[in-house]
Amino acid sequence: MSYRRMARKFARLKEQANLPGKMLPLEPEDRYVVFSDHHKGDGSGADDFKKNAYLYLQALNYYAQEKFKLIVLGDSEELWENNIQSILNNYADIIRLEIKLAPSSARGRKIRIWGNHDKEVTLKNFLAGLNSQQLNFFTHVEYREALSLGGQIFLIHGHQGRFFEDKAWRISRWAVHFIWKSIQKLLNIGIDGPAENPHLRSQLENDYYRWAKENQTILVCGHTHRAMFASLSHYHYLLSQKSIMEQKLKYANLEEKKKIKEKINHLEGEIQRVLKKTSGLPPPDFSANPIPCYFNSGCCGYTNGLTALEIESEEIRLIKWEKENYYRRILQAGNLKEIISQTKHQDQ
Repeated sequence: MSYRRMARKFARLKEQANLPGKMLPLEPEDRYVVFSDHHKGDGSGADDFKKNAYLYLQALNYYAQEKFKLIVLGDSEELWENNIQSILNNYADIIRLEIKLAPSSARGRKIRIWGNHDKEVTLKNFLAGLNSQQLNFFTHVEYREALSLGGQIFLIHGHQGRFFEDKAWRISRWAVHFIWKSIQKLLNIGIDGPAENPHLRSQLENDYYRWAKENQTILVCGHTHRAMFASLSHYHYLLSQKSIMEQKLKYANLEEKKKIKEKINHLEGEIQRVLKKTSGLPPPDFSANPIPCYFNSGCCGYTNGLTALEIESEEIRLIKWEKENYYRRILQAGNLKEIISQTKHQDQ
């Protein structure tokens, strides 16, 4: 039932996002970076974003210098736990820069996508209580539920169609605000703790992949806090790289074997680290040879950094900004034209 609700809503929002005046261009000269699930808070122990705030600011400065347009794909502000004033008190400079880097709509307004944790932006009283300086942040902002790049890439937060995250979001907000935030402050835990539900996340990912494949669409989501590239999780990407190294090992000379074995050991360590974070439950394996139609930007609250998707010069990349040394690392990359073609002309 939840898949049918999600599919109907995705289809309706995709149709709206492709309307003239709504769709954003996707030309070779365009540069976009997609971040999601910051969950900016009030600076307390319950603030999942606080540990990566400076790293994120360095990333934004990099994208400003490289002339990227920033797509914030929902749950940017944690409005289930906080009001917008307390968030601005801590992150005004970051939000100001986000808005500056955002793509502009046909009306000249800066576009931001909302998710379930910042759906308050759609309410009439959202800006009530802000002073004139704070109101200036949002004067030229246009909040949307979804976005289309050139009619080829559909971007949406991903909570749509689920009852407690979409229809009954006020109930969920109440529970988080009055119960979960207190637990976070008491135990000093965040999104890397028991708030994750691996089974629900796997179900969502299967639904996203199914919808993208059935609709022959490149789908980019947030919401799950697990980065995906071309329908492969980082876990499955590591497995594929390990398999390649094991094949190379069979035909390598003695000198090469030592280096290859070191790479295999490193990959195995990375695989076990990923499994540890999901209680030993691997991410879903959509098929032996999945259609590269589903992508996820991950989140900005990992203990060791944050992830993003870059779209530039007909290439799409999954990026990890490492907390150590503020390093930008390319995890995966692919030719966008080839990915679109494989999604449109499926062999399975």
